[in-house]
Amino acid sequence: MGTRHWTFEGIRESAVGQWLASAVAIALVATLFVADEAMVNVPLPASAASAADWDPGYIIDDSIFYDSSTMNADNVQAFLNAQVPQCRVATYNCLKGYGTPTETRAADRYCAAYHGAPYQTAAQIIDGVARSCGVSQRVLLVLLQKEQALVTSTAPSAWAYAAATGMSCPDTAGCDPRYSGFFYQVYFAARQFQVYRLNASSFGYQAQRWNTIKTSPLGKCPTQQVYIANQATAALYIYTPYVPNASALANMYGLGDECASYGNRNFWRLYSDWFGNPHHYEVADGFRWYWDARGGASGIMGNPTSYLLSDSSNGTGWFQRFTGGTLYTSTLGTTAFVAKNQFGATYSAVYGPQGPLSWPSSEQMCAVNGVCFQTFLGGLVTSASGAGTHVVWGGLAPLWIQSGGPTGTLGAAIGDSEFVASPSAGWMQRFQAGTLTSSANGVNIVPQGLVASLWAASGSARGGYGWPTGAYSCNAGSCAQDFEVGVLSSTSVWGAHPILWGFESYWKQQGGLSNLGAALDDLRFGRASGGGWMQQFTNAAVTQTSTGGMVRLPYGDIYSLWRQSGSEASSFGWPIESATCVANACAQLFQTAIITSAPGVPARSVIGGFTGAWRTFGGIATVGPAVTDLRYSKSNTGGWLQQFSQGTITQTASGVPLFSHDSPIMRAWYYYGAEATWLGWPQSPEVCSPSGCTQNFQHGVGRTDAAGTVSFSTN
Repeated sequence: MGTRHWTFEGIRESAVGQWLASAVAIALVATLFVADEAMVNVPLPASAASAADWDPGYIIDDSIFYDSSTMNADNVQAFLNAQVPQCRVATYNCLKGYGTPTETRAADRYCAAYHGAPYQTAAQIIDGVARSCGVSQRVLLVLLQKEQALVTSTAPSAWAYAAATGMSCPDTAGCDPRYSGFFYQVYFAARQFQVYRLNASSFGYQAQRWNTIKTSPLGKCPTQQVYIANQATAALYIYTPYVPNASALANMYGLGDECASYGNRNFWRLYSDWFGNPHHYEVADGFRWYWDARGGASGIMGNPTSYLLSDSSNGTGWFQRFTGGTLYTSTLGTTAFVAKNQFGATYSAVYGPQGPLSWPSSEQMCAVNGVCFQTFLGGLVTSASGAGTHVVWGGLAPLWIQSGGPTGTLGAAIGDSEFVASPSAGWMQRFQAGTLTSSANGVNIVPQGLVASLWAASGSARGGYGWPTGAYSCNAGSCAQDFEVGVLSSTSVWGAHPILWGFESYWKQQGGLSNLGAALDDLRFGRASGGGWMQQFTNAAVTQTSTGGMVRLPYGDIYSLWRQSGSEASSFGWPIESATCVANACAQLFQTAIITSAPGVPARSVIGGFTGAWRTFGGIATVGPAVTDLRYSKSNTGGWLQQFSQGTITQTASGVPLFSHDSPIMRAWYYYGAEATWLGWPQSPEVCSPSGCTQNFQHGVGRTDAAGTVSFSTN
């Protein structure tokens, strides 16, 4: 009954049927060609129906479809007159002037009694059947137009009247002669809609559920899943069991592709063009309390723009669209409104309740700082000026809430959640104040700044440093954060630099930020002096030779002299021991020298054999820092001399190093000319007793008495 496809104001691909006389069939062929031309050039009404308003699950509202009080016979006649000002001469009058005898029909379960007459106009039949069977006169007018173009035809054929509504004219067989003729077509079509309504569960297409509907009777054409919202829409699909595809909707007043069908599209389009919007939405009973509490139609939600829909995705739930957004409720969540703004657009983009966000679990909320958010069962959405609107998925969502949410340390998301599978798995997302990560290393935040920029430039978690493994911390202007490979540190002046491999371990052993501070440059390799590595930090440099361990090189005079001399490429080579300090005097051993320094005393080097002698005689604690450079003298057979804060180391050309403490004898020796005097070079250390001190020289002896008087004598 009424099963057909590709109907467009008289264009029908269903079987013509064997019951028509051959003359009528010939007339039909001519009519088809005329109608086909008319179909291609259907004039658009002043306010054309738009495909954007088409809803396959809600073609017309029940309250409109089953309302037979909207017109009377005079109204119908006036409408018909307006559609065809002048009929062409034809075997049959056009519909506005058509009349025929009608049959009295007894009341039954589906229609009230119909009182026939020897003659009734088409308008009287349409109105009488509408009132008898409880179907809108407007619906019947649209049905007559979509099936045979009877309303606007200026020369309708006998066939058009015989099969006026397509009642019992299936696509796969001829029309049933029991329902032939205008009265029977109108009456039994209207009655059939009540059959569908009162026996809804007996038919394949049913309201309030998802239905699989063909787009065409052609087997190769696809189907669509349609959630039929109401009984009137279900009835139309039972009557004409095809849903228009995208091509039919793209050319609303013309033809689509070979899989296009037009019957239900044309019904909706014709009704919209002639009588206005066929939809009538009421706030769902379960939602009215919420709608009323938010100001009703004048509130943020506005009027409903859809019927109540159900969805079994992610647990059963229901939703209804309004001017200002969509109201949702589910068995797992709560009742919450998703506004038609950036939140609604983002939620729709990830497939709403059917997607991984699932059902909303809170209202949209905004903090005074301008950060807004809304939570869902599968995550949340944040939005802020300049940050955009982004989804925070799964496990990251509660972490964002725990961090303080919109007023917390992170702010709004400025990027989408990212899953990183390699080199190790985890989730990350950028926010206004930093990047939130969740991996096997736990939950960490990489704050916006120099460290975050260096990490991002390397590829973030996909890059060489991997995931953060600890919290970001700062000390005295130096900041750092641990990562799977290395520590990334920064200062505002020197920028961000990684601390890698053995340098990372040493840095941590030394106390990290609180001791060495942040790295001031990248680790570098130097080939000079056997090769080694060096990195500068806030409070000291650290070096390592290719064969040795880590050495700390504090900033100061020693470091400056080494750097000014050419660092590891200088004659000093690499530092091989950390500095030793006593009472503010310091010394550090290098590959070929010792460099010493003290307050008020420039840094000087101890080189050659004097390095071993200096260490043997007690180093910085006993000999002290050098106060002069090493010098050579030719006097008295030649030798070397270097003064230190606590004495002098000398060595003759044929002797061994000798340390002489600072004393009145040595001060007098220096006063008279040192090794250039007749005394020559010291030959022994000073020896003291209660009565005085003595010291041997090459050519004499120096003495002091108990009073401290110095004297020299020859050997």
